[in-house]
Amino acid sequence: MIRVKKNKHYKFNNNQAKSYVIGFSTFLILFLGILISPFVFGKNYSYAEVVENEYQTINNTIRMSLVKKEYNPEEKLFRLDFAIKESAQITALPNVKYEVQSRFVENQKKELETEIKKVNDNYFVVLVKGVPEGYEVLSTTITPSYIHPELQTTNDLENKSLKIYVNESEKIVNLDLQEQEEKQYEKEYLTFKQEELKAEIELSEKEIDTKTLAIVELKNLIKNLEGEVNYQTEEEKFETTNTINKHQTTINKYENEITTIKNVIEEYNNRIKNLEERKNNN
Repeated sequence: MIRVKKNKHYKFNNNQAKSYVIGFSTFLILFLGILISPFVFGKNYSYAEVVENEYQTINNTIRMSLVKKEYNPEEKLFRLDFAIKESAQITALPNVKYEVQSRFVENQKKELETEIKKVNDNYFVVLVKGVPEGYEVLSTTITPSYIHPELQTTNDLENKSLKIYVNESEKIVNLDLQEQEEKQYEKEYLTFKQEELKAEIELSEKEIDTKTLAIVELKNLIKNLEGEVNYQTEEEKFETTNTINKHQTTINKYENEITTIKNVIEEYNNRIKNLEERKNNN
């Protein structure tokens, strides 16, 4: 009688294959569950929002930032404020216009009604109308273009845009938000500039504190080094003197920089006062 040997490896491989099938099926079910859950439960995932006051590069000289966002659910009104900075010596901003498109992320086909309130060449307000509660995510695209491109050396705004997402949140709700007169937008822009200057002053003051502390440390080092000179050889004295001179040079440099920074702070404070006068006379 011929005995057929049982293939033990076949049994092991079969069980292993079953484990792979079960594992892959579980992964597939979880993946599909994650994929379709927004459609089943009627929810969208949060989109990464652009950071307020963080300027995005539009071209080589123009940067743009969302600086304010507010929403009034009662009026179904959304407000988005944008600030523009330019590094070019000859400004091109008077020759720039902006187009806006706003949509709900869950319904990209429906374009919302928008209106641009241009405060000046460096600031404009976008009003998005007809935004009900439960919008979840608002997508807005700002497209700049030259009014007269022939006046520019190159049409470097062609195909340029800034796209932002705003997630629904109680933090941005302002029940007092309404469409306003142009003068009010101008006043709010002046307040924005004041706050921007105050932030610069705060950074400058921190820089002064850092340099002042460095000066104190360097003076202590010099004092310690001077106390060691009497117990050093001529070669050591030469090296110590060089070190002291280097520290003193650094101290002088920091002191001059502090004076310059203080002058800048004074200039910023004067600008803040002038902006306040403009607000009061507006």
